[in-house]
Amino acid sequence: MSMPVSSPLPTTSPYAAAVSAGLLAPARVGDVTDFGRGLLAWDAIYEQLAPGCFEGGVEELWIGDGLEILWETGNRSVWTAGSNRAGMVSLGIPVAGGGSGMYCGVPLHGGAVSWLPGGGDFEIFSRERMDIVSATASETLLCGFADADSQRTMEAQLRRPFIRQQPGRAEVLRRALLEIVAAVRGQPGLLEVPASRAAMHDCVLSLMLDTLNPASGRPTPDLRPSVKAWIVRKVREQALASPSDPFHVADVCRSLGVSRRSLQYAFEDLTGMGAVQFLRNVRLNAVRRELHIPVGCPEEPIAAIAARWGFWHMPRFAGYYRALFGELPSETRRRQGPGTQHGLG
Repeated sequence: MSMPVSSPLPTTSPYAAAVSAGLLAPARVGDVTDFGRGLLAWDAIYEQLAPGCFEGGVEELWIGDGLEILWETGNRSVWTAGSNRAGMVSLGIPVAGGGSGMYCGVPLHGGAVSWLPGGGDFEIFSRERMDIVSATASETLLCGFADADSQRTMEAQLRRPFIRQQPGRAEVLRRALLEIVAAVRGQPGLLEVPASRAAMHDCVLSLMLDTLNPASGRPTPDLRPSVKAWIVRKVREQALASPSDPFHVADVCRSLGVSRRSLQYAFEDLTGMGAVQFLRNVRLNAVRRELHIPVGCPEEPIAAIAARWGFWHMPRFAGYYRALFGELPSETRRRQGPGTQHGLG
């Protein structure tokens, strides 16, 4: 059974019509030959190499036009060969259950991150069992999201596959991709909430760029304090002005005429924290205000309020909220009570 992706897509993508029709690929697969059927970003065959009854799963999730997450699992050794679509680049964490395997002839170990250019051929041997998650984005989308420095780094690598041993980055990317798939599987309506969809979109693209550009050195900033203050103020205003509209970092950078790196430095220098953490705290405060003074139905679920402000992972949202305010969002709501539902609290 297919599970629909709920958000309509622009017609600019060659996959837009199919994706807008809805798709999380079949969750359970009982025959290895069923792998790959109906996938939009991939053209591949799968072959079982170890004896026994095959059990696996494959889920393909599109977060808007041009950005796909694919999660594949299987309980047997599998050989996979094929290519991704032209114009779509892929970054993934292929993990064989026994801690070994091969990608394009290169041995796989824990913490490996693989890169596949658009239309590139690949072979993966997953020894003992298969557990692979990947993010695939259109080149145009990823380049548009990157700042000038990241673009130069990425464009130098676009045309060749490679593997890097990056255990820390691999774990962060893998965890984020799997959490997004699990969240949408449990709540398909999250993709209908623009702020939540935008948060997932920016999370995946940011992690892809961070993994492609491992350099951590910071050049001397050339922004005046007044410019940094202006950047922080404008970004905060945009985040609060229209919570129901998608909030993409790339769009903000273009509107302000700054790079992602300059944006990050401005927040670090003025607030002592990165842009992501600062804006998360701004949105947590917005949620708290709505729990004090509801803007919609007084009984609106906390999860719905959180999703409207871009928090799609509810356990993590609750953790962030408690870390900042010293109490869970449910405790904030209970303290308001019928007599103080519309008060300042």
